[in-house]
Amino acid sequence: MGELQVPKTQDKFVLPSGKEVNLFDVFRFCYGLSESEARILMALLESNHKTAQDLEQKLQLSMALVSRSLNGLLSKGLVKRTKETGNNTGRPRYVYFIPDPNELKDRLAREIENCTNDIRNLVTTQFTPAVLASVVV
Repeated sequence: MGELQVPKTQDKFVLPSGKEVNLFDVFRFCYGLSESEARILMALLESNHKTAQDLEQKLQLSMALVSRSLNGLLSKGLVKRTKETGNNTGRPRYVYFIPDPNELKDRLAREIENCTNDIRNLVTTQFTPAVLASVVV
């Protein structure tokens, strides 16, 4: 289907390098999320309880990409799924959801803060001439 594009409405901030980053960039850095995983996560936050087919249509992504992305989000514990009721024929269809969006938001904020603190600790403990000399070859 089409090339993935990050929505332009996301608030950005500027790193010391001058590079602008947004929420998608933070998710990719801290959680290793792909663009499609981040887009699906945001789509589920907007409107919880979607099938893979719903997400395929809403985001205009291929079913293969949606399936891979949902599996990635499931393995990271960011979304859950349940079997769709009333579908007794063929392969089971699943509905994907975020059980408690506010709890997920709090968890992400807490984990990103911990990540920031870990980076700060690395800088304060590892930014020394001896360590830098061993890294620069």
